[in-house]
Amino acid sequence: MKRLVFVALAACGGRGGGGDVPVPDASAIDAPDGGGFGMCAGTCRTTALTAVFSATRTLDRAVYGFTQSPPTLHVEAYRGGSPGCPTETSPATDYTLILGRVPVPTSTTASTSPGNILDFKGDLLGGPLGAQATTVTINPVAADVCPTCFGMPAPSDPDGFVALDVMLTFPNGTVTGHIFATHCDSLDAAN
Repeated sequence: MKRLVFVALAACGGRGGGGDVPVPDASAIDAPDGGGFGMCAGTCRTTALTAVFSATRTLDRAVYGFTQSPPTLHVEAYRGGSPGCPTETSPATDYTLILGRVPVPTSTTASTSPGNILDFKGDLLGGPLGAQATTVTINPVAADVCPTCFGMPAPSDPDGFVALDVMLTFPNGTVTGHIFATHCDSLDAAN
């Protein structure tokens, strides 16, 4: 869409044509779409979650999908498994944190969501496969999410991201840190 606007402006006059339509600055063309907020560079673009239970582990990558109704995000953070978007045939991760209904961030206003952690390796939770968080605090840092991209051909939102600082409390542990998640069509859902 950004590129389309530039082409339309160039076709209507631009430089040298003497028209009144100015040619946009190149840096403005590559600026984030108006649908996002803030910038995310450096360590903001990394996932670093510390899970402390019967052992301490770090989750280091994350992805999200868009749920159409009600409009929320499904965010997953991992350690282990294969890189990229999850599929039905992806190998299991060692650990997965799931935030099932994150309000679509439009500002830095704190929010919450159901949260669960899964221990497929069997050495983090001390026995059970999963644990449900008793409290979840999500502080959005930055986001560029395209709700209108839902259902478009994959990849429907290749530049989409969310950056969140999170704190989850479980009966026997905590998960804290930063999530930088990129969009995966495989996690999108109608409801």
